[in-house]
Amino acid sequence: MKFYVLLVAFFFVTVASYSQENKGYYVTNGDVRINGYFKSDNFSNLNDIEFRKDDSESFEKLELQTIKEYGIDNRTRIIKKTVEVDRSRSSSVKFYSNFKDPDWQKATLFLNVIVDGDASLYSCIYNGENKFFYEINSKQIRLSQLVYKKYFFNNNDVKENITYKQDLYNNVRCDDSDINYNSLSYTESSLKKVFVAYNECHKGAYAVYENKVASKIELSVNGYAGPTLNMLSTKTQGGSGNDSGFGLNIGAEVVVVTSSGNLGGFLRLEYAMLASELETITPSASTDRLAEESKLDVSYFSIVLGPRYYFNENKNNKGLFLDAGFGMGFASGELVKTRYGTGEYFVGSITKYDLAHNFYLSVGFGYALSDKMGVEVRYDTPREVVDYNSNYKFSKLGLNFKYTFL
Repeated sequence: MKFYVLLVAFFFVTVASYSQENKGYYVTNGDVRINGYFKSDNFSNLNDIEFRKDDSESFEKLELQTIKEYGIDNRTRIIKKTVEVDRSRSSSVKFYSNFKDPDWQKATLFLNVIVDGDASLYSCIYNGENKFFYEINSKQIRLSQLVYKKYFFNNNDVKENITYKQDLYNNVRCDDSDINYNSLSYTESSLKKVFVAYNECHKGAYAVYENKVASKIELSVNGYAGPTLNMLSTKTQGGSGNDSGFGLNIGAEVVVVTSSGNLGGFLRLEYAMLASELETITPSASTDRLAEESKLDVSYFSIVLGPRYYFNENKNNKGLFLDAGFGMGFASGELVKTRYGTGEYFVGSITKYDLAHNFYLSVGFGYALSDKMGVEVRYDTPREVVDYNSNYKFSKLGLNFKYTFL
């Protein structure tokens, strides 16, 4: 028991510490800085960035056309610039062009600041690929792209335009550095070393940002309620029986989703009110027949923890999901068994059982209709009703209607 309490406590501490990491700001086109909190530090979808000034306000989407900079304090800085950007794509051979030169296009982009100093390095996702840009104030080198592209030569051979290596060697080289410019890859980690070395060599102040434009996890909090079909099964001497009844459950759910957008996890706190009545009839050697009537009247407070998979890349905003979790239920109520028969020597009896705290598996699938509303179907596997009598098993099938508060 102590282990599960500690596990739940650790989960909430992790969620709480994560939710405090999104303190940030934005700067308007009129140079007014607004401090507050971002709902998420996943800035990969520019049209879905939500911000609030303090806890008394609700989150609202940022109007990006009215701002020129935003970020997470000391972690991420993103600035708006109008630049010439190469439209070429090199991620797959089907995108390769037949010419070496970049296919320039003028565009206004939000650039992720990687290194900010006399020599600065930036990046952004454009046309589905990562593009890097740089500028050097002391050399009056204006903001421009570091060019890398793959292309076909003579309609067959694949060649590479690696102009970025020559630009870095000519403009961002420090004589005291041991960097091999010929081996530099067109990646953030490789290029960042060049700009850090240059700024340190020239004794200039600079800052390095984590530049994590996709969050490790996204957090949401849901409330749900719905009807349940409760199923009770029992075994008696020589017989068995099954019965079902309807109940109700309500609960809350904390969901975290990884940056992949498909894999996540959930923690559910649930209260369920259950009732069921079951009668079994069993032939007996000493009686004409023996009947047992079992009445279950119980409330369960349950904790369920497990992984969840989303079948789309919009995370929990919209689409189908499937999950499975390990549940622990704390019972309050009783199970009453009444025995009676028609035999000459049979004496009826009434037995009351204390209910057990139990463990079970919970499997569900659902559909998020929007970023606020959703439905799910959930099945809880049979669990022990009485800890010292495995003849009684209880399971349930539920339909939940969900609403996302956060």
